[in-house]
Amino acid sequence: MMIEEAFARYLGQEVLVYTVSQGGSLSSVIDGTLEEIGDGWVRVTQGDDRNESIVNTANIIRIREYPRNKNGKKKMVFD
Repeated sequence: MMIEEAFARYLGQEVLVYTVSQGGSLSSVIDGTLEEIGDGWVRVTQGDDRNESIVNTANIIRIREYPRNKNGKKKMVFD
């Protein structure tokens, strides 16, 4: 299975994308909607003004669906 096939499960959903820098020392979290998957990259849009981030899949260390409580509201994330 290719990584792009695994990411296809999250297409159109609100996700948290955990990335690492090239040096491996810094990491960051991008929260938004996974809009598009390409050959070695993903596009995540954020907020109402539709800011977007294009991330190299080699820099992604974790991706997960945004956690929600039993009422469907977003939970606070402490990672």
